[in-house]
Amino acid sequence: MTAVILIGALGLAACGKKNSGEPTSTQASLSYRSNWGQAEPQAKIIKQIFDDFSKETGTKVDVKFVGRTGNENLNTEMASGQGPDLFDTTTGDIDNLTAQNIIGSMADVEAAQIPGEGKTVKDVIPEPVRKAASGKNGLAFVPHTIISTAVWYDASKHPGLNPQTWEEFIAFLDKQKATGRTPIGQDGTIPFYNVFWIYSLLVGANGAGSLAELGKDAANWDKPQVLDAAKKVEQLAKGGYFQRDFIATKFPAAQDAWAQGRYDLNINGTWLASEVKPQLTPGFKVASFQVPAGGKKSIEVGTLGWGVNAKGKNVATAKKFLAFAMQKKYIEKISTEALNISSRADVPAPAHMADVQKAVLEAKETHLSYDYAGASKTWWGDVFLPLSDELLSGKLTAAEFVAKGKKMTTENLANG
Repeated sequence: MTAVILIGALGLAACGKKNSGEPTSTQASLSYRSNWGQAEPQAKIIKQIFDDFSKETGTKVDVKFVGRTGNENLNTEMASGQGPDLFDTTTGDIDNLTAQNIIGSMADVEAAQIPGEGKTVKDVIPEPVRKAASGKNGLAFVPHTIISTAVWYDASKHPGLNPQTWEEFIAFLDKQKATGRTPIGQDGTIPFYNVFWIYSLLVGANGAGSLAELGKDAANWDKPQVLDAAKKVEQLAKGGYFQRDFIATKFPAAQDAWAQGRYDLNINGTWLASEVKPQLTPGFKVASFQVPAGGKKSIEVGTLGWGVNAKGKNVATAKKFLAFAMQKKYIEKISTEALNISSRADVPAPAHMADVQKAVLEAKETHLSYDYAGASKTWWGDVFLPLSDELLSGKLTAAEFVAKGKKMTTENLANG
């Protein structure tokens, strides 16, 4: 699950001495260690870019695809002056990488010309995407992929489905239920999928920080917006819209059943269609809409991309590579071959993600994936995710959710 990439690296810490500069040998060199698996389309795309870069510049490249579990010690290595020159990173890694001085200014990369295009790197990255890939010091890494969350459906059965209000959304669910359908499939044993509902409603309506603040001060639970979002989730829990015993459904049973047409909707990340592709019934036309939260209508924007190890041996060459890699002929493969949303505004998303791309590019308000609430690791894992499960499964009413959340947050903060 790509969600694991986004939220799995929020707490690493290390320190070390600075060791950067360029090699003294006449032939430039560059190393890259990736958490993509060698057989994944992203790895094949990236390998091609490195091969072309090596041929055109004479740079000796060392590329390793180690998969999701091959980089556990990467931050420690880089903080101590070791590790590769380039590495994969995400929106959720920025604060930790900045604190450890592993990443530095990317202003020179933003100003760099993309070969053969007459444009700079900054020119081709739209502002919502740049914002998601930036920290306190500006752009933190160069993004190649946009990640977001939406409600997914089969447009061949429900053409143009796009409820604009919560009432319209509930009306659709009731209509489907009345025909004997199960409106929503939910893999309930995945807490960070269940939390999509309360998260999308709260942050979508109230903007960035409205979820994360709940873990920072228990008094924030008293804000009316929290109860309002919880009441909507309670309505889902009591409405009988999910499959029977959904909270015990083991991933990927629900999303596969959705792909087979047994359920109408599935809330999930932009990686969903590629995960269920083998299960999609003939003629299934994947499409999506945003949870109709109202209010600010904030849109989630997360990013995946390439970071430069500021303590690496070949910083200048690594930055030169990034400008080379952002050529449209390469980045469009993120859409056409990896079937994800490219970071470049001039690259159309795959048809099934056109709605998400449009929402991101036209967004007046945006927020990071999970509102970056996962940065408070013990609160997120020990308090909020279990409470979200209890609310969605109907074990807690909205009022009980708020009261228990305030009490547990108070205790969590008191325990440091």
